[in-house]
Amino acid sequence: MVKQVMSVEKLPALIATFSAAILVVSVSYDYGFLLWLGVSLAEAPTSLSDHIRSSLIWAPTILLMVFGVTVMELFNRRIEQGMTEEELIATSPIPKFTAWFRYSLKYPVYAFVIFLPITPFLGVKLPLQAWMFGSIIWWFILHNFFFNHQRIMERTSRSFYLTSRWLPAALLLVVFFGAIAAEKVPNGKLYEFNIGDDVEQRVLARSYDQYFMVWNPDSKRIEFVSKNSVKSFQQVRQDESNKPIQPTAGVSAD
Repeated sequence: MVKQVMSVEKLPALIATFSAAILVVSVSYDYGFLLWLGVSLAEAPTSLSDHIRSSLIWAPTILLMVFGVTVMELFNRRIEQGMTEEELIATSPIPKFTAWFRYSLKYPVYAFVIFLPITPFLGVKLPLQAWMFGSIIWWFILHNFFFNHQRIMERTSRSFYLTSRWLPAALLLVVFFGAIAAEKVPNGKLYEFNIGDDVEQRVLARSYDQYFMVWNPDSKRIEFVSKNSVKSFQQVRQDESNKPIQPTAGVSAD
């Protein structure tokens, strides 16, 4: 009974922590998205609700990744029968080869992260996904260096160790997710925006509470259009029989 009461008392704190975490991750995603497009968070006319709504973009992908990694980890543990690295090597019929094989898997990863920073000087253009995984691996290597001492590990709580290891990695992942999404904006679908007596074609990058963030294919830059100035907007298609999409409650115009 006492434990149940304590759990109920902790519920508001857990909800507040979860909400703060969602906001931090959403702002990190928006930071990467805007940074790739040459816009800072200070310049973007965003509100708190805009950042929270960004979670609808990144959350499904993150949850699928977490689910996939969890399934792979559980499957791997089942195959290895829950044994540790040392137990796997000791029980193997060819322990020397098993030890060499399992430890050799890290060398291609090290080669990749060493090669990554010099690719710009070699004229090699890698996708953002490569930089994302490379940056996360670099962080893990740096974190291992910070804690590569028995005395430090003995004086560090497990919760701090895990938080300091995985929180920066998660933020790096989300920032790059935002940048990867922004990279696709110039090739997005064109929309016709009816603004006053003018009709302008823009790529719709994001819809905020009070503004549309659009990509101008002519000037090749981001623009913010007030929703109050937009009478209607429609996707540009070959079939001209499609009716314009009239603004909803959040896209009303005077």
